[in-house]
Amino acid sequence: MINKVMNADVKTFLDDLKQVNNASTVSIKVPSTSKKATFRKFNVTQQKKLLKSAFDGVQGSIESLNIFNNIVKDNCQDDVDFLLCDRIPILLELRKATSGNTFSIDEKDYNLTELPIYNIKNVNLTTTIEDSGIEVTCKVPTIDTDIKINKKIIVELGKLTPEQQQKQSIELVLTYEIVKFVDTIKLGETSLSFNDLGVYEKVKVINELPLSLNNSIIDYISSIKEVEDKCLTFDDDAVVDIDAGFLAAE
Repeated sequence: MINKVMNADVKTFLDDLKQVNNASTVSIKVPSTSKKATFRKFNVTQQKKLLKSAFDGVQGSIESLNIFNNIVKDNCQDDVDFLLCDRIPILLELRKATSGNTFSIDEKDYNLTELPIYNIKNVNLTTTIEDSGIEVTCKVPTIDTDIKINKKIIVELGKLTPEQQQKQSIELVLTYEIVKFVDTIKLGETSLSFNDLGVYEKVKVINELPLSLNNSIIDYISSIKEVEDKCLTFDDDAVVDIDAGFLAAE
């Protein structure tokens, strides 16, 4: 009888905790929509997942990206189709709301409010690249697309031995990164929409593109990441790492 009462109390207590977590929210502006959305703050389960991923090598680093992606999606109480460029600024605001503004880098405390403000006007959300008679339209992918392709990367990495991962992981990840940002490819009168292709078909197409065209796509991706990097960098060039330790309170 006592156990039944205790179990009932625990269940009620957990339900109450869930309600508290759901009520602990913050309003954050989503850069790609320029509108505010309501987000729940970080929770312990999310932090544990990140800490676990830190011990899983290259696969863990990719998995951590999906954990952060899912935090943005799952913690949002509104219906938003997030772009990948929304992730960093939203995570920064969630970190401030959950654990405070203080962030330690190399044993020195920084104030997250002193970081440069992310300005999506500096992000080229779409671009067209032409090379060797091929026209490629690129765009910033959605977080859903990023999650899907990251899962494929993890599967492919899992097929490699540790030695093969050391040699091939950078090339593999870079190829899939390009896949995320390509929308259509036009050659003469023929246009190929990447929305109509599976991930592995997309990889095959990317691998057949001229190297100069691939490099131009990488330059476009780098320009987007540069904007993100600026909003994570303090005046003295100290950088906030979005990793397993990001959620920790200082």
